[in-house]
Amino acid sequence: MSENNVPDRADVRITRAVLREANYAHDTQFLLDHRFDDGVQSGAWRLTDETGLQAVLKWSLDRGWAPQIERAAAGVAKIRAAGYPTPAWLAVGTSTDGFGYQVQELVPGHSRRQVGAREAQLLIDVLEMHAGLDPDPQRCWSQFVTARMADRAAELRQQAAKTGPTGLALANACGRLLAAYGSGTLPTGDLVHGDFRPANILFHDAHVSGVIDIEALGSGTRVFDYATLLSADGITPEAIELLCTAGEQVAGRGALAYCFAHVALDLAVFVHQRNLRPGIENMGKLLARVAILLNRADGA
Repeated sequence: MSENNVPDRADVRITRAVLREANYAHDTQFLLDHRFDDGVQSGAWRLTDETGLQAVLKWSLDRGWAPQIERAAAGVAKIRAAGYPTPAWLAVGTSTDGFGYQVQELVPGHSRRQVGAREAQLLIDVLEMHAGLDPDPQRCWSQFVTARMADRAAELRQQAAKTGPTGLALANACGRLLAAYGSGTLPTGDLVHGDFRPANILFHDAHVSGVIDIEALGSGTRVFDYATLLSADGITPEAIELLCTAGEQVAGRGALAYCFAHVALDLAVFVHQRNLRPGIENMGKLLARVAILLNRADGA
């Protein structure tokens, strides 16, 4: 537990308790190895069993997230059956303390801090696999984004503006971006990862070996995942051009701009609320990406 008696994702005692319950519920014999350093909201731990099989345990601090973890299992199975490169889920459940968990296969590979033109093309190839997968029509990201921007766009801009000078500039720029295209209807029918960032993509032998942290998956438009990827740090100008062009081809420049405005404002508020220094330091790059999309609007 943390100092305030709040569960901590790095707490070995809680993690062992979750693993014990998972082993009992699913008749497995995994042992805890070590925690991976990546991630903000969920704990990810390497596991090994007596046969040498390696896997990954993920559990969430947010007890309210447990039903979604269990719900996501069917979607993961569906997209894997279609050939999508996400690790198989070996077990999924909720501990008696309410922590949702899943055990997935360990796939080779590492995420990359920098996305250049070569990596961007590989990521575009994966994103185009999202087309038509439609894993969970009742959990629609397009409907969520449209409703949220209709009801809370002004509030999100106000919250972003209160974070400081860069946040204010970002809020104003997003306002101009939204005004340039107006509101529209986002398409549906694709797989949406929900957090498609370089940290959640594993590369191995010059290909994408795994798309991870997929618990938030749903249906909607893959444009949202293009927008999320464009918000990440470490993307070269050449890669940005490739991603913008590919994202715009899905449903037009307006859809990409609309999704990016949501992603940028939401991310700005998120990183400041949690005082995440890397994300706060990335705010200037978010502003620069909005400027790129505004320039593309002017050149339409």
